[in-house]
This record gives sequence, structure tokens and C-alpha cells, in this order.
Amino acid sequence: MKQVPVLVFFIGYCLALPAWALSQSSPADSAFLQQATANISLAYKKETAENLHLYNGSEYLRHGHGVKGFPYFQSAGMLKGDVFYDGNLYPDINMQYDLEEDNLVISDYSGNVFIRLVKEKVQYFIIDGHRFDHLRAAAGLPADGYYESLYNGKLNVYARQQKTTVQALNPADEGYRLYNTWFVEKQGAFFSVEGEGPLLEILSDKKDLLKKYIRSNKLKFKKAPEMFLARVTGYYDQLNN
Repeated sequence: MKQVPVLVFFIGYCLALPAWALSQSSPADSAFLQQATANISLAYKKETAENLHLYNGSEYLRHGHGVKGFPYFQSAGMLKGDVFYDGNLYPDINMQYDLEEDNLVISDYSGNVFIRLVKEKVQYFIIDGHRFDHLRAAAGLPADGYYESLYNGKLNVYARQQKTTVQALNPADEGYRLYNTWFVEKQGAFFSVEGEGPLLEILSDKKDLLKKYIRSNKLKFKKAPEMFLARVTGYYDQLNN
């Protein structure tokens, strides 16, 4: 920690050297100077990384060993993404979203330790192109947690993804099962949506027009729930402009 000002000063000094001074040094001296500057810059970056607010979560121990599949979103490995954490945006971070524990996991600056971010400090994160908002428990919403944002407008549409371990007589046959639930936020209240019928009841003031839109575009909830909800609620917003 105490070395940072010295490192900054030395890097600044190296960069401030006049061209004639560098030109008069030998190739060996120039190579040494370049390497020394690179090493100090790397050390400075490490010092800075250790102090980022992003790395103040608790250690995360990977689980699910021996269980078929993985408890994470999309991939068993790390995925690139952005996270808005503790009032700051951190782009291009390696992360995993644990769907069983509902926790966002990153690796520390060294890449050797996994960290579970403090959920209360996460406003949203984007992983593999999917945005998840941290929503607090509210009317119609079952729990505080991360919800994928499918549509944002006058209405908001969210998906809740959860994985649970399916028990089996043979432990080697145990695996993960994914469960999805969907919610429409209207005027501050959340409504669970499990099909076309419940959605049309929520949007009953435009029910006939929405039915026509669904039929003419051959939309099927069971075939693609996320796309269905995003397109129908988006059209509802257009009708109310």
C-alpha cells in the first residue's frame, strides 16, 4: 500500500525523460528502463486492484461436485460481463451467476479465489448479454433477488431463473433442474404470468387488440415465453402512447 505513491512518481519520472536523454542511453539501458517501467506499472495495477470496492465480498466455495450439470447461468465456466456494484460500474469482469444460491460470483484480482458479491450492493449486472436487476421484495414479487430484465417500458417484464438439485436413488444420477417464472410489473405491482391468459387479464383494457396482435404474429407463449412477453407488453405500451 505504501509503495503506490513511489511507483506513480517513478513511472511519471520515466515518462517525463526528454527524448535526448533516452537517445543517448545504450540499447541495454533502454531495454532495462522499459522492462523496469513495465514491472512497476504491473505492480501498481495489482495494488490498485486489491483496493477496488469490487473485491470486498466473501469467499465463495464452488459446490455441486459429483452432480450432473452445473448450478450456474449458461455455462460451468466464467463469463464476461459488467456489474454495477456499490455505486460504481465495473466493465469486462469474469463472473458466474449461481442460480441455486442466487449469488453473483467473481474471481479476485489474482484469479485464484472466488468471491460472492454482497447482494445488497449489486444494482444490476450483465452477463453474456443478459441483464439481471436486483429487485427487492414487493407486492406480488416472491423474494428479494436477481431477475432478468426482458422488457423495460411503461410495463416491465422480468424472468426469475432458479436451479435445484434433483435427488436420485443413485447419487451419480443427481442433477440440476431449471425453473423459470415470469413477472409483469404494472404501476408498481408485480403479477405472476404463466401463460397467455394471465397476461391478457393483466392487460385487459386492450385485450381484444392484443389477441389480434398475437394471432397475426403467430406468437406462442409455450414456444418462447420470454419473446412472447416482451413483444406483447411492448405492443401494449405502443397502444397506450
